[in-house]
Amino acid sequence: MLGLLFMTVIFFTNNGSDREFNEDAVLAGDVFGGFSMAEPMIAVSPGPIVAVADGIGGGPGGAQAARMVLDSLKELSSLVNGQPNPADLLTENLLGASTKLGYLSAGKPALLGLGSTVAGLWRQGNSATVFNCGDCRVYRSRLGQVDLLSRDHSPVYSLYLDGQISFEEIRNHSQRHVISCAVQGGSPERLAVFSRQVQVRLGDLFLVCSDGVWESLDDNGLEDCLSSGDPETAALNLAEVLMAKNAGDNFSFIVAQEELGA
Repeated sequence: MLGLLFMTVIFFTNNGSDREFNEDAVLAGDVFGGFSMAEPMIAVSPGPIVAVADGIGGGPGGAQAARMVLDSLKELSSLVNGQPNPADLLTENLLGASTKLGYLSAGKPALLGLGSTVAGLWRQGNSATVFNCGDCRVYRSRLGQVDLLSRDHSPVYSLYLDGQISFEEIRNHSQRHVISCAVQGGSPERLAVFSRQVQVRLGDLFLVCSDGVWESLDDNGLEDCLSSGDPETAALNLAEVLMAKNAGDNFSFIVAQEELGA
C-alpha cells in the first residue's frame, strides 16, 4: 500500500556576511549547526520532524542553545505515528529544553538569557503539525502559491494581526528583531508554542527557515525561489539568492517535499 512520506529533505545553514558565529542549527535527521555551509545538502534518513532553531544570547552560547533545543525535539522522532496530542507533546518537549538551558546557564553571567527560537514540521500520516516559538517560520508552496503557516511571536507581528501595519511592512520594521517568546533557560513563562494541523498533499513543498531568510526575501522572492516545485532546485535557488544578497544575519532553511513512497 502506498503512503505519503517525506522522501526529499534538503538543508542549508550559513553565518551571513556580518556574523562571526553561526547561532542557527537545523534538524534533518541529525542536528547540524554552528558552522557555515557552502551549498545545500540532502539529508539522509531525515525522520518525521524537521526544524530550524535560531540561538539567542550572543556568541557560541546561542549556537549551543539552538542545538540543545533541536536535540530535545529529535527525541520525539522515535514516537509512532498518530500521536493524539502532538501540540501538547511539542510544548512539553520544549519546556524540557527550557529547563535544560536553565541548568546550563545557572550561575554563568556570560550565558544570561541563553535560549533559542524554533520552527518546524512534525509529519504524521497524511497530515503534519506545524509549530514555532519566536520568529522562525514555516511556509508551504502548493500549486505555485506560497503561504505562511506559522505565526511569529513578536510585537511587530501583533501590529500586523491588529491591522496596524501590512504583512510586507514586518520585514523592514525597526522593531522586527524583538521577540515575545523563546525557548529560554530560566524563563519558562516566555514559552508559547504556536501549532496547527495541516493536510499534506503530494507535491507540497515546505520551507522551514530562520528570520535571516524571510527578512532577506519578500513574498515574490520566496515564490520565485520555490516556483520550480523541485526541492533541490528550490534549495539551490534560495542559497544562491541569499548568498548574493550578502544577508547580514545567520540564515538557515530546510526544504522538504512530499513524494509517494512505499
